[in-house]
Amino acid sequence: MQILNDLPALVQALPQRAATDWVDLPAALHRHLSSAAQTDPGAILLQPGARCLVRAGADAPRMGYVPWLPVAVLCQMDWSQPLPQLLQAELGHSQRFAPQDAVIWADAQVPAPHWPGRPGDAPQRLQFWHLGLQAHAWMAMQVCQPTPISRAALRVCEWRLGCPLPPALRDDWLHLGVQDWAEGLLAAAWEGQAPGRDWAAIGPVQVVFPGVMDIVAMADPQDAATLRAGIADLVAFGDDLGNGKLWCFSRTDGAVWYLDHDSAPLLTRVLDDVGDYLDALALMALCTAQATAQGRDDGDAQAEAWLSARWGPAMVRKWMY
Repeated sequence: MQILNDLPALVQALPQRAATDWVDLPAALHRHLSSAAQTDPGAILLQPGARCLVRAGADAPRMGYVPWLPVAVLCQMDWSQPLPQLLQAELGHSQRFAPQDAVIWADAQVPAPHWPGRPGDAPQRLQFWHLGLQAHAWMAMQVCQPTPISRAALRVCEWRLGCPLPPALRDDWLHLGVQDWAEGLLAAAWEGQAPGRDWAAIGPVQVVFPGVMDIVAMADPQDAATLRAGIADLVAFGDDLGNGKLWCFSRTDGAVWYLDHDSAPLLTRVLDDVGDYLDALALMALCTAQATAQGRDDGDAQAEAWLSARWGPAMVRKWMY
């Protein structure tokens, strides 16, 4: 265990520390840094007396300190930059989408359902997802409140997983960060739960849904071996309505798989990438919002028709039924 008096001292010490070590911050400092209102991480971490503590990863945090970042993640950052600039890039939050001050649409202004014009265009896709989030918030008579997370938090997520997040999922968390859509996304920011208790965060399928291996055990030996290999390749990132059916991405190619514990098959490849799923959530929100604005109750049916036209009725049946 080593207490360092300021951030420059930590930067100098990093090459001598094991990748498995952790850096902890005093609880009050960590609380200020984690605040949603935080806009200048450099002002917090570079203030006089901003100490930190480096400990072995297997050791418990010292009383009064809170885990911040693993040394392995800190070593990924470019410390040759000026510290204020680096801290803003790694610990700041995207300002691409400002929170709304009020509900933005009258009924006649609710946008019609549509797909993004250029699905491969990341900025346009982000705008489309934001529109879907606005529609979802409008349905609840609320305002859309993006809650993006930092690049450092995404680094920790990827460090935990041992693989990169798909680009679309990274973009969503970096610029929007809203978990509650038409369905729920698992958290990308990890709160330090012990292994086996971080089921609410993006993670390996067998961690998020431990019971999956009981289902696999009931299959015949050849199918069970195939399922085990498939599950080992998948990372759960979304929970279908909180019912334990999971949306997963492949570590190998980023394709989206649907885990359905109620009906066979257990695993189904459904989409090419996570961006397709987020497109679908935005489209569903737009269909429901427009139907409500027009006094109709067929929003779900309209969404199913749009999704079936794009990906086929079999995919929609597996998902919706």
